[in-house]
Amino acid sequence: METLFHRSKIDKLRNKMVSYASFMENELIRGKGRIEIILGPMFSGKTTELIRRIRRYQLARFKCLVLKYTGDCRYSKNDVATHDFCTFDAISCSSLENCRSQTMEFDVIGIDEGQFFCDLISFCENLANKGKIVIIAALDGTYQRTAFGDILKLVPLAESVIKLNAICMLCYNTAGFTKRITNEKAVELIGGADKYMAVCRECYHLKRASSKGDKSPLKPINQNNQ
Repeated sequence: METLFHRSKIDKLRNKMVSYASFMENELIRGKGRIEIILGPMFSGKTTELIRRIRRYQLARFKCLVLKYTGDCRYSKNDVATHDFCTFDAISCSSLENCRSQTMEFDVIGIDEGQFFCDLISFCENLANKGKIVIIAALDGTYQRTAFGDILKLVPLAESVIKLNAICMLCYNTAGFTKRITNEKAVELIGGADKYMAVCRECYHLKRASSKGDKSPLKPINQNNQ
């Protein structure tokens, strides 16, 4: 009887120690800030990956908030939305600093279309230093394959950076770039498949005649004349 009593007492103590260890581990995770960046061309699944990570943290009972760029209302004004219409509740803003006070009660902050925010670097660094987990989905390059906004300047400050690829919409190989299929020249031109396509390196150097409604095959660009 005494042996059984001691075993029972030891088991209770062991369970308490395990529970306390799990509690402390959870507290350490919640208090450890970090920056995670998800890069890639259009149609590569950046927003889908952002939503997947946010939902994963939600299942672990982390308080999560997602911010989206006000100008991106292609599929929804109030939600983050993927190209296949998967949505997630979000707050729209043109400046991240305007939402700083709202982020204080959350553990994880998601930012969609991060390339559009001018205050991205200071905002993310500040939150991470305060113990928040910040996850940003963004285009790394413009349709001209130049750095888009300040997103690449954030890379040295991040703990995790991945670049996703899409499927080339012309030859079906791996696509690492975004190609604009309209004649607009502005860098910030929000759109979907009506304005852009994901392309591989070879297909990026193809062009279509510029006349409206022309459906002739894409033709190689003379590299010397670029």
